[in-house]
Amino acid sequence: MQQDLHNLFFFSLEKEKNLNNGRIQIIKSNRMLKKIPIIFLIPMLVLATSAAPVYTGEDLFEIGNGHYSQGSLDKAIEFWMQAKLADPSLSANAWYNIGLAYAGLKEYEKAVMAWNETVKLIPNSSMAYDNMGTAYGLLGMYEEAGMAYDMAIAIDPDVVKYRIDKELLLKSAPKEETPLSPLSAFLALITVLGILVRHAG
Repeated sequence: MQQDLHNLFFFSLEKEKNLNNGRIQIIKSNRMLKKIPIIFLIPMLVLATSAAPVYTGEDLFEIGNGHYSQGSLDKAIEFWMQAKLADPSLSANAWYNIGLAYAGLKEYEKAVMAWNETVKLIPNSSMAYDNMGTAYGLLGMYEEAGMAYDMAIAIDPDVVKYRIDKELLLKSAPKEETPLSPLSAFLALITVLGILVRHAG
């Protein structure tokens, strides 16, 4: 059967060659060779594209949430990044969640960066500012932390958590040592000398 098709193919080419002195034969054979792969490629492409799932931004966002809840924070970040690209309306929520994932990974600088992106898109996101304050505090950047907490409190003054977070920051921040005044130094010296004289006597 294949031999018959082979002969038929060459027969039709020979017939055209005889009729047209070989010019059409070359063109036709090139066209035939170009059409054959395309005929096979089209169904393959259709199958390939129909087999690959197409995710919406919402789908990607939810997949990210699933990874986050399972503790796969890197994977969650990856899917939230894709979600905000697929659907820009998800950007603020995606950046907020990305900040949470980075904080979970103890990458506080990246968490702050993500929450900064959140407040660029939603300037009244008190939760993002509160989280930023905590991340700054963990980085030892107490002044920035205080300012972030102040923003959260200014936006939502009724949220008690923000005030508590700021108080905890103030308690944990290292106290600045102030140098003794000359009078305080003199009084401290007299006190120490008095104690030494009593013990010596």
